[in-house]
Amino acid sequence: MRRDERMDEFLFGKRRNSEPEPEREELKKEEPKKEFNLMETAGTIMETYEQLSPYVKHLKNHATKFIKKK
Repeated sequence: MRRDERMDEFLFGKRRNSEPEPEREELKKEEPKKEFNLMETAGTIMETYEQLSPYVKHLKNHATKFIKKK
């Protein structure tokens, strides 16, 4: 597929009369199911919150000061 055809496809969608592209082997392979660990996810969220909370508080203070000026 030429570059112009890819750009047209991106902007306007696939043409109805165009032939479908052969699927790649990469797409055919199924990704192995990943396990979901609730405790690990909750721990990651809590760590992220602790790291970002000072910044959020700082932004909140600036926003309240800006609103009070109006």
